Amino acid sequence: MKSTFFLLISFIFLLNITASGQQKKVLEAKALNENLQIDGLLTESIWQDAPFASHFIQTEPLVGQAATYDTEVRLLYDNKAIYIGAKIYDPHPDSLSFELGSRDNIGLADYFGIRIDPFNDGLNAYGFYVTNRGVQADMRVNNIGNSDFDWDAVWKSSVRVTDYGWLVEMEIPFSALRFPRNGINNWGINFVRSIQRKREYSWWNPVDPKQGGVLNQSGELTGIVGIEPPLRLSGMPYFSTYANHNTENNRWNYAYNYGMDLKIGLNESFTLDLTLIPDFGHVESDELVYSLSPFEVYYGEKRPFFTEGMELFSKGSVFYSRRIGARPTGYSDVRNEYEAENIIDNPENAQLINAAKLSGKTTGGLGIGVFNAMTANTYATVEDSSGKQERVLTEPYTNFNMVIVDQALKNNSSISVYNTNVYKPDNKTAANVSGTEFKLREKTNTYEVTGMLNVSQHYSAEEPTVSGQRFFGRIGKISGNFLTDGWFNLITDTYDPNDFGFQHRNNQIAQGFNFRYNEYEQHGNLLQSFSRMYINHYYHYVNSVFTILEVGGDFRATNLNHFTFGGNVNYNPFGFRDFYEARAEWREFYRPPSYSLGIWWSPDYRKKFLIDYRFGIRHSNKYDQFNWNASISPRLRLGNSFLLKPELRLHYQLNDIGYVTDSTNSSNYSDIIFGSRDVKNITTSLSADYVFTKNTSLAFRMRHYWLRVNYSEYFDLLENGRLSENDYTSNEDFSVNAFNIDMIFKWDFAPGSELLLVWKNAVFNSTNGGHTVSSYTRNLQETFEAPMNNSFSIKLLYYLDWQYLKNLRQSGQGSVSESYT
Repeated sequence: MKSTFFLLISFIFLLNITASGQQKKVLEAKALNENLQIDGLLTESIWQDAPFASHFIQTEPLVGQAATYDTEVRLLYDNKAIYIGAKIYDPHPDSLSFELGSRDNIGLADYFGIRIDPFNDGLNAYGFYVTNRGVQADMRVNNIGNSDFDWDAVWKSSVRVTDYGWLVEMEIPFSALRFPRNGINNWGINFVRSIQRKREYSWWNPVDPKQGGVLNQSGELTGIVGIEPPLRLSGMPYFSTYANHNTENNRWNYAYNYGMDLKIGLNESFTLDLTLIPDFGHVESDELVYSLSPFEVYYGEKRPFFTEGMELFSKGSVFYSRRIGARPTGYSDVRNEYEAENIIDNPENAQLINAAKLSGKTTGGLGIGVFNAMTANTYATVEDSSGKQERVLTEPYTNFNMVIVDQALKNNSSISVYNTNVYKPDNKTAANVSGTEFKLREKTNTYEVTGMLNVSQHYSAEEPTVSGQRFFGRIGKISGNFLTDGWFNLITDTYDPNDFGFQHRNNQIAQGFNFRYNEYEQHGNLLQSFSRMYINHYYHYVNSVFTILEVGGDFRATNLNHFTFGGNVNYNPFGFRDFYEARAEWREFYRPPSYSLGIWWSPDYRKKFLIDYRFGIRHSNKYDQFNWNASISPRLRLGNSFLLKPELRLHYQLNDIGYVTDSTNSSNYSDIIFGSRDVKNITTSLSADYVFTKNTSLAFRMRHYWLRVNYSEYFDLLENGRLSENDYTSNEDFSVNAFNIDMIFKWDFAPGSELLLVWKNAVFNSTNGGHTVSSYTRNLQETFEAPMNNSFSIKLLYYLDWQYLKNLRQSGQGSVSESYT
C-alpha cells in the first residue's frame, strides 16, 4: 500500500499540464499636494486627473465575463495616507441592496473593497471594505482566501448614492499598514465590488477560481515614491464593572477591572502587541457540548487579542490559544469536595496577567513571530462549617511561549521553523514542541507540495523526558477544474502537543487520496458545482495494525435561482478497530462496518424569509445501530436592519455502543464495561440582531442544549475487541443541560472606541441514574429551576492613536472623537 502511495503521488507530480500565468494589471498612484475632504463627493479636480482602474471581471456568477456595470477606481497618496475614490456605476440605484449591518458585518448590502499586499508576495494582504450604507469592514487575508475580521484598523470612509450608482471615498493611513522602506513601493493590489441583487462579484484584476490562490492573482500598484513608514503607536485603555448573581448560593458579587492594550511599531515592518490585565467578559459564551468520546471538545477562539493578526502562529498545528486562561485543573475537585454553599468563589478560568506578540516581515520576506502569555496562580475560596475561609490552589502560575520564523519563497511558497513552550515552575514541569512546515509551488501555481515535521517533549523533575514525533506530507494539483492530491500522516504514540496545541489522536499512520472536479462556469441550470471523492487508510502506529479504510465523497451545487444544495456519503467496509474508546492502553474495540448519508439545501439568502434544511443518517447492521440527525434553520429579515434566526437541531443515536466505566476494582466483571445506549440530543437556539445605525447595534443569542443517554444493556470488553453480555446492574443513565443567553449592546462612539453593555445568563445541570426525564418540556422546566448565574457588565474602551493626535495638534482641529466613518 505504501509503495502504491508514493508511486501515485509521483505520477501526480509528473503530470504534464500546461498553465500560463495571466498578465497583471497595473495602476499608478498619483501624488497629492492638497487637503482632501472625505465626503464621498469626489469633486476635487485631482480625482479627475488621476489614472483609473476599470473593466472589472466577474468571479461569480459568470466567471471571466465582464462585470454587468463598470467601476472606476482612482488612487492618490501623500505622506500620511493613501486615498481611494471609486465611481460604482449602476443605472438602477433604487434597486441597490441597502441592508444595514454592524462593523465587519457586510450582510447583503452592495459593497466595494480594496486588498493591499505591501510586500507583493501573494501571501498576506489587508482588506478594507465599505457598503453603500457606510458600514466598514476590515480584515487580514491570506492566499487561500481566509479572512481575519478580528483585525481592526482606524480609517475614514464616506459613501454617496447618485442617480448613476454610488460613490466611495476612503482614507487609509499608512500607520494602518506594514510595508518595507523601499523608497519606491510596488504593492500588490486588487479591487472588488458586488451587485447583490444579481449575486455578482467582480474584481479589477481577474481572480480565476480555477487557479490556486487568490492574492497571487492581484494587480500591481506603482507610483508611490518617497514614503517613510510612520511611527505606529496606539493604545486602548479600558474600564469595566460587573455585577454577578448566582442562585445556587444566592450571592451577589461585584467587581471592576481596568487595563490596556498597546500596539507599538518597532520599525516599518514589526509590531509589538501587548494586553495588560485583559478582561474578556464581553466575549460571547461558548456553545457547550458534552463529549461521549474519549476526546475533548474543540472550541473556537473568540477573545480579540488571540484572534487578531495570529496567522503566523497558526503554522504547524501546535498553537491553540484556548489553553491560555483555560479552566483550572482543580476546578472540578473543588466542586466535588465542597458543598455549594461553602464555595465562596471558584474561578472558571485561570487569571491571565498579560500577553504579548511580536510579528512582522522583513524586506527579504522573512516573517518573525514571538508570542508570550502568563497566567497567575488561581485560587478558589471556600469556607468550613465554622465559617473560616481558606484559599485552595486550582491552577499554578504558567508561562506560554511560541517563536516562529517564516521565509517567503518564489511562487507563493514558504518554509517555517517554530517552537512552543509551556512552563509551570511550581510543578517543575515543561512541555515543548519544535517543528518545521513548508509549502512549495512551481512557477505556474499548478502543483503544490506541503510538509510538516514536529517533535514534542515533556520534562518533569520527577519523571523521565518523554519525546514524540509527527510527520505530515501532501502533494497535489491545485489549479484547474480537476484537482487531486495524496497525503501521508505519521504520529507516534508519544507525540503530545496538547499543553499548548490541540490534537485528538496520536499513535497513528494514515494516508489518503482526494479527487475533485469543480465547475466554476455555468452549465445548463447550474451556475457552479463542486464534487470530491476520497479514500483514506489508517493504521495503528505501534503495532502496525490496520484500523479503518473509508471511502466517500461529497457534492454541492448552485442553480440559476441561487438555490444551493449538496450531499455526502461515507462507507467503511471492514469496520473500525478503535484503540481509543476503551480509555486504556493497548485495548481495542471493534466497530462493525457502517455507512452514512447526508443531504442539505439552502435557498437564496436575498429572500426576506427562507429555511435551511439538513438531514443525515448512519447505519450499521451489527447491534442494529441507526443514527439520524436533522436541522431546520429559518432566517427572517425585517426591513434592512433586523435579522432573526431560530434553529432546531436533532441528533438521535439508537443502540449506540460506547464506554461506560472501568471496574478494575470489582471482582465480578471485566475491567472495562461497555453499554448499548440510546442517545437523544436536542439543541435549540435563537439569534436576533438589530442595527440601529452603522455605529450602534444590539445582538441577542439564546441556546439550549439537552443530551439524554439511556442504557439498555451492558457488556464486557474482551481482549479481541468484541463484546460479551454481562449482568452489570448499575444505572448509568444521565442527562446534561446547558442554557445560555448573551445580549450585547454596542456603541462605536469614536474611531476604534466602543461602549459595551452586556447581560449573560448561564445554566448548567446534570442528572444521573433514575432521575433523568424523557419529556422535553419537563426537562426544560427542570433546567429553569436549576441554579443559574446572571452577569451584568459595562465595558468602555477608548482608542488613542499617536499619529491621529499628532495631526490634530498640528492642524488645531476638532477633538479625538471626530468620526472616521
